[in-house]
Amino acid sequence: MVQMNIIGVIGGIGPQAGLDFVQKIFSNTLAVKDQDHLNCILVSCPSIIPDRTGFLLHGTKESENPASGMYESARRLYIAGVRTVAVACNTAHAGQIFAPFCSMVIESLPDLRIVNMLETCASYVRESLRVYRLGLLATKGTHQSRVYHEYFREGDGFRLIEPDADGQERVHDAIYNEDYGIKASSQKISSKAIDLINREISSLVGRGAEAIILGCTELPLVMAGLTTIPINGVNFPIIDPGLVAARRLIELTAPEKLKSFP
Repeated sequence: MVQMNIIGVIGGIGPQAGLDFVQKIFSNTLAVKDQDHLNCILVSCPSIIPDRTGFLLHGTKESENPASGMYESARRLYIAGVRTVAVACNTAHAGQIFAPFCSMVIESLPDLRIVNMLETCASYVRESLRVYRLGLLATKGTHQSRVYHEYFREGDGFRLIEPDADGQERVHDAIYNEDYGIKASSQKISSKAIDLINREISSLVGRGAEAIILGCTELPLVMAGLTTIPINGVNFPIIDPGLVAARRLIELTAPEKLKSFP
C-alpha cells in the first residue's frame, strides 16, 4: 500500500549534506517517541549524479547532465511511496540542471511534488526575516549560474552581495579541496575550511550584508546549527536554505508536527 505521507530527500550531492538535511527534518519535528516522527526516505546515490559545479563550469553538450541521476533518485523514491521531495543541493537548482529535472518528473511522475529549496528560502526571507542586503556564500557553479538572483530579485528589494573572484575561489577550496575541504571530511570539519568560510562571512558583512545565506548544503556543516554569527559585537542572521526547505517538507506533510522556528 502506498503511503502518501512519506517525505523524500534526494541526497548524495554531497552525501554528508544529504544526511544533514534529513537530520534537520528530525530536529524540527515535534516528537516524544519514535512513532511521532514522520516517514522519511533518503536516497544517496552519488555515483549516478555528476558534480553540479563541474557540469555548470565545464560541461558541454555531450556532458552528462546531473538532472538524469537526480530524476533516477526521484523515481526510486516514488516507487517507495514518496510524493513530496526535495533536492539537498543548492547548485542543483541552477536552471540548466533543475529545469530538465523538473520536466522529467512532470512527464513521468506527475503527482510527485518538488519543494524548490531556493524558492522556499526566498519566501521565508521576504515574509519572516525581512532583511534585504544578503551576503551569499556558494559554489562557483551557483555564483556563475546566478540562480539565486532569480529568486532574490532586485525588483523585490533584494541585494545579493557576493565574494569577489578570489573570495569565491577560497569558498570553493573550503568545500572541494581534497586535503581540507568540507566534502573530504566525513567527520570533523577542518579548521582551515572553517577559517576560510568565517573570513568570507566577515568580508560580506563588512560590505554591508545584513544576513548571510549559506548557499551550499555543505556550508551548514561548518556552522554546526548556528542561526546567528557574532561579528564586532553584533549578531548577524545565518540563513540555511536546507533548514527552511526541511521545515517546508514537514509543513506540507504534517503541519501540526512542525516545531517553532529556532
